[in-house]
Amino acid sequence: MPLLLSDDQVLEGRAKIRAVAERQFTERGFDQTSMRSIAQELGWTATALYRYFPSKDALLAATRAAALDRLAEVLEAATQGPGDAWARSRAVGKAYTNFAFGEPAAYHLMFAYEQPAEADYPDLARANARARRAMVIYVEDLVADGQLEGDPFVLGHVYWAALHGAVVLQMAGKLGPDAPAFDKLRHEAVRLITRGARPPGGAAP
Repeated sequence: MPLLLSDDQVLEGRAKIRAVAERQFTERGFDQTSMRSIAQELGWTATALYRYFPSKDALLAATRAAALDRLAEVLEAATQGPGDAWARSRAVGKAYTNFAFGEPAAYHLMFAYEQPAEADYPDLARANARARRAMVIYVEDLVADGQLEGDPFVLGHVYWAALHGAVVLQMAGKLGPDAPAFDKLRHEAVRLITRGARPPGGAAP
C-alpha cells in the first residue's frame, strides 16, 4: 500500500515533475515525451508519477499553467510599480522580455501548438486568462490618462503581438547580422504603435 503524502510533499513532488516536464516537452515535443521518460530522469518509476498527475495531458496542462502564472506574477508586479503610466508600461515590456529570455523553455511551452483543451483543465484556463489580462491591463491606464486613444484591450494585444513577434525572431536566430538589434526592433515597434495611438496633439512619451 503506497504511503500517504502530506500536502507539502505533494506540492514539492509536483514542482519537481513540472520542472523536468517543461524541459522535455520543449526539447522533445509532446509526442516524444512520456511519463516514463520524465520518471527516469527523476529516478522514479512511472507509476509514482501517476500519484501526482493522472495523465500526460494533465501534466502538460499543469506545467503550462504554472509557467503562465509565473509570467503573470512578474507582469503584475511591473504594472503596480512606481512611476507614471509610461514608466509602468516600459516596466511591463522589460519584465516580459526578461521572462522570455530567462525562462525560454517555459516561454516556448506557453505558445507551443500542441496544447491540451483549456475546457478540460480549469486551472489552465484560469492561468491563461490571468496572463492575458496582465499583458493588456497597463494600457487601460494609458488610455484613462489620455496618453492613448482607442480600445485598450485591442491596443494591449497589438503591443503584445509586436513584442512576441520580436521575441520569437530573436529566439529563433532569425535576426541576422544585417537586421536591427533586438532592443532596437522592440523599441521601434512600440514607438510606431504608440505614435499611431496617440490622440491629436498628444505629447510623445
